[in-house]
Amino acid sequence: MLLIEAYVATQTQNEGLDAIHDMIERFWSNAASMYQLPSETWRHLFTTALAEVAANGLRHAYPPDAIERPLWVRLRLFPDRVEALLIDWGSPYEPSSSTPDAPDDNVNIATLPESGYGLFIARSALDSLRYRRIRSGYNCWKLVKKK
Repeated sequence: MLLIEAYVATQTQNEGLDAIHDMIERFWSNAASMYQLPSETWRHLFTTALAEVAANGLRHAYPPDAIERPLWVRLRLFPDRVEALLIDWGSPYEPSSSTPDAPDDNVNIATLPESGYGLFIARSALDSLRYRRIRSGYNCWKLVKKK
């Protein structure tokens, strides 16, 4: 049973990140008025994963000089989980062999690069993160976090 749903469609990188943060803030606020939400930590983990995947799409799916970077996001809250669907019309995602693994426990985190861990963070925060390239030319990411 679907409890609440929210959508946002954006066209630029800056607009996209701001719109996603605004949407998720309203989403949790509206959901709290009608339903007992999971813990703040649980919501923060989902929000962080969503922000990481959205930022990756807006920053890396399109050519560096692209002004328009369309992104569509749908959030859904169910009694047992929350889901996000992100769609962009950029280049297909190609996993890089240089994508870092989890940092070793003995590594000084101050020496780690500032970028490159977004999908690792998202996967760690979620129960499921799936990607597929749709034949008609768009990227589709589905994020699921169970209660």
